Amino acid sequence: MNRWMNKLYLIACMVMLAGCSTPNPSAVVPTAVIQPMQVSPTPPPRSAGEENRLLVQTTLPDSTSLVTETAPKTSHEEWFYASPDSQWTVQVGVEFPLAADGTISGEQYRVTLTVFRPDDGQRWNVLDDQRPFGLGYTLPAQFHWSNDGNRLYFVEHGVPDGAMTMVGFDCGLYEVDLQSGELIVLSSECGLLRAAPNESGFAVLNGDRLTLHRLTGEVVREIPFVDLLELTSNSDWQSGGLVWSPDGNRLAFAVLSNIQQPEAIATTVAVVDLNSGVVRPVLTDRDGQYLPVEWREAQTLLMIDEVGLQYRLNVETGEFEPAP
Repeated sequence: MNRWMNKLYLIACMVMLAGCSTPNPSAVVPTAVIQPMQVSPTPPPRSAGEENRLLVQTTLPDSTSLVTETAPKTSHEEWFYASPDSQWTVQVGVEFPLAADGTISGEQYRVTLTVFRPDDGQRWNVLDDQRPFGLGYTLPAQFHWSNDGNRLYFVEHGVPDGAMTMVGFDCGLYEVDLQSGELIVLSSECGLLRAAPNESGFAVLNGDRLTLHRLTGEVVREIPFVDLLELTSNSDWQSGGLVWSPDGNRLAFAVLSNIQQPEAIATTVAVVDLNSGVVRPVLTDRDGQYLPVEWREAQTLLMIDEVGLQYRLNVETGEFEPAP
């Protein structure tokens, strides 16, 4: 009996020692097998403040199909224009919808216009529009500035679906107050509209009619030029390229003749003295298309041709030469 009890006691001691012993660190531990996550096609909404997580789709029920949405193709273009004193820069952006073959195709396009100071980061977001296509489209263009640099002027330039000349058309004259970023509509009239650099008003050239307006819109003067330039109202010509002199006392513009015959188009440039009312040609019937784009100096116009090459025209002597 005592021998039997001793055996039981020995077995109990061995079991207790085995339970208190430390596992061998070199022993092989079974690897846990984690099942792939099942993700619902429409994940439940996350609570506020919960961080976004990347969920990996592993399996889906057979009846569920995944549809991948792709953003429509667009063409994005940008243009930059610096003010004469380089204090401000105008940024124009346009985004056109594209078809599969890369051609512009769609019912709307997007236009943005921003004015910013490169030195201190001041920035005005002037336009961000979705616009419908018509017989062409319009873009902000013809940027010009007040002499004190505090106001920017521009027009909505029409880009027609096919055109005989480089003149195009404008509708509306707009002012941006660079102190506040406010956009002001000065006129909704169509034609070529340019604000005077001395902020005395604006001029509108529309066919055979050249008028001066106050900034409030009232017509204060109409300037005849058809007879003075030996034109007729129903002849084959088109006026364009209206610019102001730096002092605001003169205007210049071009008249393109023979516009129904592109190979025979010729250009005449006229200058209007607003003090005397005299209209005189300074360049007459020069072969090709040329438009004034800027009156940079007291006697010099910057001109461009239909392919974008630049020229200088002296309004006193009529000297016409490529711009350096």
